[in-house]
Amino acid sequence: MTVSSNETWIVPGAGCVQQTYQLSHADYFAGATYPCRIFFYKNHASKPDFLPTERLVAGLKTVLEHYPILYGRLALRDDGEYEVRPSTEGIPFIEAAAEEDFAAFEPGCPQHRITPDFQAVDQPYSEDMPLLIARVMRFAHNSGAAICVSYHHYIIDGHACVMLVKNWAAIVRGESRLPFPPGNDRRLLRLDPKPSEEEQQQLFRQLQKQHHADRQPRKDCAYKWAIVQFTSDRLQALKTDAIASLDDAEQDTRWFSTNDAVAMLVWRATVRARAIAKDQPLTLRAPIDMRSNYPDLPRNYAGNAIHLAVTTFAVGDLVGSPLGRVAAAHRQAIHASRAHTMEQWLMQGNIASRTPMAERLPNWVQFSDTIISDWSKFGHYTIDFGEGRPAYCRLPASRFRRVACILDMPPASDGSPTGLEVCLCMDETAYGRFCHDTELLTYGRVIG
Repeated sequence: MTVSSNETWIVPGAGCVQQTYQLSHADYFAGATYPCRIFFYKNHASKPDFLPTERLVAGLKTVLEHYPILYGRLALRDDGEYEVRPSTEGIPFIEAAAEEDFAAFEPGCPQHRITPDFQAVDQPYSEDMPLLIARVMRFAHNSGAAICVSYHHYIIDGHACVMLVKNWAAIVRGESRLPFPPGNDRRLLRLDPKPSEEEQQQLFRQLQKQHHADRQPRKDCAYKWAIVQFTSDRLQALKTDAIASLDDAEQDTRWFSTNDAVAMLVWRATVRARAIAKDQPLTLRAPIDMRSNYPDLPRNYAGNAIHLAVTTFAVGDLVGSPLGRVAAAHRQAIHASRAHTMEQWLMQGNIASRTPMAERLPNWVQFSDTIISDWSKFGHYTIDFGEGRPAYCRLPASRFRRVACILDMPPASDGSPTGLEVCLCMDETAYGRFCHDTELLTYGRVIG
C-alpha cells in the first residue's frame, strides 16, 4: 500500500529544559506497550495544501515544548523502576504516501483495511525507542490523510494522549494557546515506602487465585479483527431490554450504563463463539480513569491515572444470566475499584520488577480473558487540525489480541452522536460463529 515514506526528526530546541524524570507508580499500571490512534481526514474541498507537513511538524514541535518528558528515553534503574533521561535524538514524524484513494476506505472504514502501513511503531519495544511517534499517511490524488499517534504507555494514558493531540490540532489550526496545558507532577502518584518485589509477587498470586487463571489462546491460531457497530436506536433498545431482564428488586438497586451493557454483550458473544466449557472461570478487565478520585492531581494531568475493574464469571453464569445482571456486576466492579485507596490501587502496578522492557507484559494480560477499554468519551471526533473533524477514528491490530476498544461512531452532520463501535480480535476458528451470534446481531452489526 505504501509507495514512499520519509522521516523528519523533531529535536528539542535551545529553550527546552530537559531533566531526568522519575515515573509515578501509576505509570507502571498499563505496561510497556505502544497504544495507537489513527484519525482519518477526508479532503472534501480538494485543497491542494491539505494538512501541510510544515504546519503539522511546526505545531507538534510547539506542543512538545510543554511536554519535555517526551523527548527523553527510558532507562532501567537498579531498583527495577524506569526513569526518563534527557535525549537530543528527538521525536520522529513519518510521512508516507499510499497507492489508494480515500474512497477505498469507504463506507465505514472496516477494520480489515487498517494494515500495518498505518502504524507508527513497527519494531519490538525497547528502552531506546522514542516515547512518542507521529505518522501521516497521505492518500492518492490528494484525497485525504490519516494521522497516527503512538505513545509509550509508561508515559501517558489514553486520556492524556487525546489531550496532547487536541493541543497539537489547536496549534496547527492557528490557536496561540494550548486548550489543555499539561500537568506533570508524577510525585503525586507514588507510594512511600515503595513495596518490595516479594510483596508485589504475593499480591499478584492472590489476585490470580481470586480471579482464576485465564484461558490461554492456542499459539498456532490465526486471528481476525472486526468492528461491531451499534447505532443510537439499537443502543437504546439494548439498554431497555437489559433493564427489563432484571426482576423488580434488581431494577431498583442495580444501575448500569449503556456502555456496561455493550461491554458484556460483546464479551459473552466472544465466549459463546469460542465454545468454552461452562465451568471455566473467565475474567474481564476494564481500564477506568482515576483522575476524579484525586483532587490534588492537576486538571490536565499528563501521566497515567488508570486502574482496572475486574469481573469474573463462570462461563455458564456469564452466558446464561440476564444481560442486565452481568452488566450490573460489571458496574459494581467499577465502583469497587474506584473505592480503592491509593495504596490498594498502585500496589497492582508492576513497580518492583527488574525484567527488561522487551520481556514485560502488563500484569493484567497474564490472567485476563478479555480487556475492554472504553475510548468513547475521549472526543476523538472533535479533533480538528483546521480541515474539519475526522471521518473515522481507528486503531491498528494490537499485539495483545485480548484487548477490545469501545469507540464513538462518526457523529451526524450537526455533531449529534450516532452510536458506538467496538473493535476487537477473534480466534479465526470462532470468527464465523461470532459474526452470527443471535444476541449480538439483535443490537449490533459486524462490519469486519
